[in-house]
Amino acid sequence: MSWSYSGNPQDSLHDELRFLIGDTDESEPIIQDEELDFLITKYGSNRNLLLYHTFETVATYFARDIKRSLGPISEDATERLKFYKEQAKMYKDKVAASMLSVPAYGHPKVFRKGMHNNPPWPKKGGKNV
Repeated sequence: MSWSYSGNPQDSLHDELRFLIGDTDESEPIIQDEELDFLITKYGSNRNLLLYHTFETVATYFARDIKRSLGPISEDATERLKFYKEQAKMYKDKVAASMLSVPAYGHPKVFRKGMHNNPPWPKKGGKNV
């Protein structure tokens, strides 16, 4: 498996995805190039869907991490997991919203200028002003 990052997210979709998920440190890789290729091939036609599946995949990696402690020092991966889950949910909501269609209404307009103006109150004796 391989890992690469040029440092410029505009160069390729790989680098853009790595930048967005924070996988820019070669000494601590999160996802491999081949795994990114798979996601791009499968979901690349819809950007929000691709980002959703990328964040969801990364979240599954961090779901396996456990809390570790060594004396006073501890590491808890739940915050990273929570971040990636929130990002995945945000893109899932965007995917759901983009698939909604707004119906075309064909009814004539029923509003007119001044229709909500209050009529004058009647004077004493029942006659309008």
